[in-house]
Amino acid sequence: MNPRIHMAGRWWPLQKEQLDLMKVACEEDWELEVVQVLSDWWSDCDEMVSKTSGSTGTPKLIAHQKKAMVQSALRTIRWFDVSEDTVACLVMPAAFIGGKMMLIRAIVGGWSLYVQRPSRLPSVKLPCDFVAMTVAQAKELIRKSSESWSQLRTVLLGGSPVEPHWIQKMPSGPVVFESFGMTETISHFAIRRLKPNWEEFFQCVEGFEVCSDADDLLEVLFADGTCLKTTDVVKVQSRTSFQWLGRKDEVINSGGIKIHPEQVEKEMAHLIQEPFKAYGEPHDTWGSQLVLRIHATHPPANAVQLERQWIDWAKQNLSANHAPKRIEWKTLHQTASGKWLRP
Repeated sequence: MNPRIHMAGRWWPLQKEQLDLMKVACEEDWELEVVQVLSDWWSDCDEMVSKTSGSTGTPKLIAHQKKAMVQSALRTIRWFDVSEDTVACLVMPAAFIGGKMMLIRAIVGGWSLYVQRPSRLPSVKLPCDFVAMTVAQAKELIRKSSESWSQLRTVLLGGSPVEPHWIQKMPSGPVVFESFGMTETISHFAIRRLKPNWEEFFQCVEGFEVCSDADDLLEVLFADGTCLKTTDVVKVQSRTSFQWLGRKDEVINSGGIKIHPEQVEKEMAHLIQEPFKAYGEPHDTWGSQLVLRIHATHPPANAVQLERQWIDWAKQNLSANHAPKRIEWKTLHQTASGKWLRP
């Protein structure tokens, strides 16, 4: 195998001996970040440390055995049946687990990997056999460069839930999958196909099983027998498949009605073009009430009309009492990895 990486204007063999030359050639921080990850990978230490994104709490550092990261890379390579001549693209920050694993997959799989500046509008080198990106990046790429999107072969989405309406109107082109995982599981441990042939349930990759507790919270079972308890609410179909419903710590209890904000967002995403989040705010009578925050510095001229239209739609199409009681136009914050945070 002859894995290689394209960065700083040229191809480099993915070899430890190239690190010093790569570091000299790289001028930007995001490029040096890639070199640092590769340096850590080829160091004498048996572990690599990754920082969580912070989307579910304060970011923390997690150490993984390098041999476990190799196994994770091999599982992905086998799942997608990608060969040594694969041309892939890294468009996410290398400091987080998703970016790190793309580099390690390239090394383990013998890929040719283009490394691009992480941005909301990814610059994807074409043709491209395999690329992992956030949902926000995919939406921006389709909006700004649908021709580039159509030339991708396989796209793996992650970082936030995917709305069915968006997939339905997505232009033709790549086979699209959604990943489910976290830093603790060394990137994804389950995958589902979105296009063509929408799959409702995630399927575990080899080496993982799932179950749920009395509160329907997901528990991930590793091959070594260890168990990771999560706050993800799921419907388990089998030991290797499940449907994600939301997060327990974000459930809104409004007058005894439990509302998963992620489900509301998924259903209303085809109506609202801007980034938005649903959340619960205190209410004297109901305890909490559902609010939508649209990412904006100020309301548009037709804000009142849009709010009435969206709330009326929700009352007619969502479960009882799941329509937002109020809509606000304020800015949302993002994590360093690009995930929109709930207020």
